[in-house]
Amino acid sequence: MSMKFNTIILVDDEPAHATLVERNLRREGFNKDIVKLERGQEVLDLIFGLGDYEHRTSPDFPLILLDLNMPGKSGMDVLKEIKSNVETSHIPIIVLTTSDDPAEIEQCYQLGCNAYIIKPVMPDEFREKMGELGKFLNLTSMPSCSTIVQVDAKLDDKEGDV
Repeated sequence: MSMKFNTIILVDDEPAHATLVERNLRREGFNKDIVKLERGQEVLDLIFGLGDYEHRTSPDFPLILLDLNMPGKSGMDVLKEIKSNVETSHIPIIVLTTSDDPAEIEQCYQLGCNAYIIKPVMPDEFREKMGELGKFLNLTSMPSCSTIVQVDAKLDDKEGDV
């Protein structure tokens, strides 16, 4: 399954965690859009164009970083709804949570998550783990239009030399 994306939807009911995740991704040079949401229902509304997002356009190529333990619609419910819908099952979802329960990890993979990352509680370990995630996301995200133009320009220059 392709992991190409141009926007991260970060879903975490703890704003401080979401800010730390974003800060550490940016520290690694991740420069794509990051949409931060605090509730499971919010991400479903965004993806399916419901509620407050009824008249907004969902990101074209999102990747979802999803916490599991949220009030209301849980991350597990969100994972199940997105991955069981033929129109959204292609969206990559990385579970990013504090839970290390093997049964929960297995269930997430059975439902179709693309990766499961356990958030460390110690600040240095958290920073290191998010740095690794940032490097990974930089490698798998879609290039920006300026990068594509730059590559095309270099190819055009070489063709003129032939």
